[in-house]
Amino acid sequence: MSEVPEIAVIIGAYRRSEFLASAVQSVLAQTLPRSAFEVLVVTDRPDPDLQRALERSGIRTRTDPEPRIGRWLLDAVADTSAPLIAFLDDDDEFEPDRLAAAVDVFRAHPNVVFYRNRVRVIDRAGEAVPESQWTPLTRDPMYDRTGSHEVVASDHPAVLRLFESGATLSFNSSSMIVRRDLLDAAAREAFETTQLPDLALAVLAALSPGSIYLDAARRTRFRETAGSATRHYGWLRVSAQSHQRLAEYTVVRGFPDLAAWLGERSVHFDRLFRGEAVVERVRSASSRRDVVREALEYVRFLGKHPREWSTALNVWAAPLYASGYIVAPSLTRRLAVARPTAGIG
Repeated sequence: MSEVPEIAVIIGAYRRSEFLASAVQSVLAQTLPRSAFEVLVVTDRPDPDLQRALERSGIRTRTDPEPRIGRWLLDAVADTSAPLIAFLDDDDEFEPDRLAAAVDVFRAHPNVVFYRNRVRVIDRAGEAVPESQWTPLTRDPMYDRTGSHEVVASDHPAVLRLFESGATLSFNSSSMIVRRDLLDAAAREAFETTQLPDLALAVLAALSPGSIYLDAARRTRFRETAGSATRHYGWLRVSAQSHQRLAEYTVVRGFPDLAAWLGERSVHFDRLFRGEAVVERVRSASSRRDVVREALEYVRFLGKHPREWSTALNVWAAPLYASGYIVAPSLTRRLAVARPTAGIG
């Protein structure tokens, strides 16, 4: 009987495979002995040529058209055997020492159920992006002050600070590794209904009796691409819904402060979605009546959620575009088309 590997790497390629070869190669180039980890590539559509190529490299494949990302990943987890689970989006890559360093952490810290390392940013060609061009999410400024450290999940104030601070605890599942036990039967319902697995993993870790380990080293290469699903404004509504579902789950599990934070984030992403919906109406040359109606709905939403008020341009851009569209529709539409679409990634 073959020995069970220490860690399983699940590479997810959903609705694309442009960067998959680079992701796979980064896993095969790990310093951790090959016998210590298993690799499963999951796609949403069959590709016999791809499957044969991967299998020649000793990598198993799985095809699953399930549209719910959480359920899609859970079924992939069930198809592996290792006690540790690492996730890798097909457009990201691992640094060569990533798995070895994480396994050392789990060995040295038996109570750790959730591990996250920092990322470095690469472009479409896989080249390093200057740090001056990174977003706050990818810079992770908190780690510069704290270094690597462990946080006990039962210390609710400390965990809540991680969500609220620059720790970016819920960002990028390619930088996360969890114990299989974290996705037990009790957590399955919360995870399988989410479209934001990175957020769900962080929340489940916060609700666990274990601890969270934050690695200050940059061991994942995060590829920023304009085609990312999270750069389409429709994803903002998905984010709002996922945050709200997890808020409801979290309050039942006895962490009301985190539930409140998740609820506030849900409202925030809902507001972003509604604002972008107004601008999208302008971009698509909808009737003035439709644009005004959408803008009034947005203003009413702000009235119900005053915490979302500010003098920032992104808060009031939607009604400004609507007003401009009434007076000068052609010019306003050109401005809307040139405006970058908001997203969460």
